[in-house]
Amino acid sequence: MAKTRETKAPSTVTQDPNRQRYPAQTAAAAPIAGSSPAPSAAQQTQDRSVVEDSAVRQLEGADVWARAQKLALQQLDRLVTLEPKVLRDESPKPVHDLRVASRRLQSLLDFLYPPPRLQEIQKLRHRLQRTRRVLGELRNRDVMAWHTGRILARKHATHREAWEAVHAYILRVRPKTATRAHRKLTRLNLAEIYLRLRPKLADEGKSAAPSRVITFPDQVSSEAPSVAPIEAGPESERRIEVTPARRFADRLGELWQELEGRAADSARDPSALHALRIAAKRLRYTIEVAADLEISGSVEMLDWLRGLQGKLGDWHDAEVLSQTMIEMVARRPFLEQHLPLAIDIQKLVLSLRSSKTRSCTAYLRAAFKSSNYRRTADWVTQWAALQQQG
Repeated sequence: MAKTRETKAPSTVTQDPNRQRYPAQTAAAAPIAGSSPAPSAAQQTQDRSVVEDSAVRQLEGADVWARAQKLALQQLDRLVTLEPKVLRDESPKPVHDLRVASRRLQSLLDFLYPPPRLQEIQKLRHRLQRTRRVLGELRNRDVMAWHTGRILARKHATHREAWEAVHAYILRVRPKTATRAHRKLTRLNLAEIYLRLRPKLADEGKSAAPSRVITFPDQVSSEAPSVAPIEAGPESERRIEVTPARRFADRLGELWQELEGRAADSARDPSALHALRIAAKRLRYTIEVAADLEISGSVEMLDWLRGLQGKLGDWHDAEVLSQTMIEMVARRPFLEQHLPLAIDIQKLVLSLRSSKTRSCTAYLRAAFKSSNYRRTADWVTQWAALQQQG
């Protein structure tokens, strides 16, 4: 039976150096160690004033939309710059960086273009999602190769023969995975995304105004964000005014509600951890947009999310590695020639899954009772209340 320390997934800092993009700025953002007393009334009042000051600044800022569009252009440029590196470089870094760029660009598009989106924006957004999806398996192979290599680098690693077999299998199947991913990536035609999206972002970014007028098709206007209509358009359209603060508050509330719902599901059923991981990732990238736009309190909120996402990422890596090990031993030639080794690998799978699931669920119980969680929830609630007043 493998020891728990041997099945530890790769650290989130090693996998994603961008997770340290927004360093902690206050002592209140220390790593979560468990439940602690709720913030005092004075602290809550101080936090509330920070949110209000930030909202006023955002509501009065005439260049916020232009800044967000500039950030989107930067991620779009990065996206197309990384594609050739992914296709010609065997290093894992370009694959990881391209997927991060696509997530950040999608978060900015979600901020700039509320649903129901124009059909063109929606199609481009879906292609960004498909970009990550086609590179997901390749990224998983790279993480697993790093993880198993790290285990084998230990002087006294147990089950060495089993881990050597798993590591060799991952390295053997990676080239096929890369070829398949590269072929699908070229079909997505990121250059076309660039040519269609860049002029739109550049043209709209030239105007500096505290609000944007967005036109929605009349047949889907009931799904539009909660902002007041300012002008009646043609019969097939409805025009509404959106401020940056209101758009951020709407998006923040939507994603926070999803996160708490997924957390409740995962408490009852560990198989829901994957959905919680995705919800945490969406919320984190949205708050990173807020941090780039200098919304007060957003940097501090990222610390709690970074810890949560890191732990869920470790669980996901263990799940993917377990599935790969099962895939490996399920092949009939391997079973016939290496039956004792296959049994040893299956034992490792059981140990890896049980230890990571126990560790993750225990962490979540503490994380959602911590002072950092309460501070984050209070920050979100204050944003929602402020927008209802506005």
